[in-house]
Amino acid sequence: MKEYAPFFEWFDKGQKELGVVEELIESLNATKRTNLHAPQLYRPDPPDCVCENALGERVAIEVSEVVCERAAELTAQGHAVYRRWNDGELATHIGRLLCAKDAKTFNGGPYAEIVTCLFTDEPAISSEYASSQLKGPQFGAFKQLTSGFLLLSYDPATKSYPVVPLRFAI
Repeated sequence: MKEYAPFFEWFDKGQKELGVVEELIESLNATKRTNLHAPQLYRPDPPDCVCENALGERVAIEVSEVVCERAAELTAQGHAVYRRWNDGELATHIGRLLCAKDAKTFNGGPYAEIVTCLFTDEPAISSEYASSQLKGPQFGAFKQLTSGFLLLSYDPATKSYPVVPLRFAI
């Protein structure tokens, strides 16, 4: 099990993806009044998960972690490090992840929506920092992705999993 940014870590990748999607849906439904429900793993991947929207339509959800791989490697080698994200780097990193997700061939469609759920437990990425770094950039235009969100690890102060919507170009 990894030691760097481990909050969302599970022993099984599929259960990790489903757990992340369940937290995203709960947070979105509580704050945005969406009505996504009935998430389940989807095989063959992609998408990682599917759920239903308020109209009973199928929604595909692709999951990916925002993490500094180098910091994770160094931590695994016994070094106590963490990644300091400079202005613009978070948006650039997220842009690359979104482009990779948009390029996939999704099984089991058609889907009413294709949502990307990025998640992070990076120590230096707070809800405030992510919001400030992601309020300006627009990602896309994408051929398949319809929306995206950055889910942060549990915040005891708000008793929630903060969600930062990603702005997509139309």
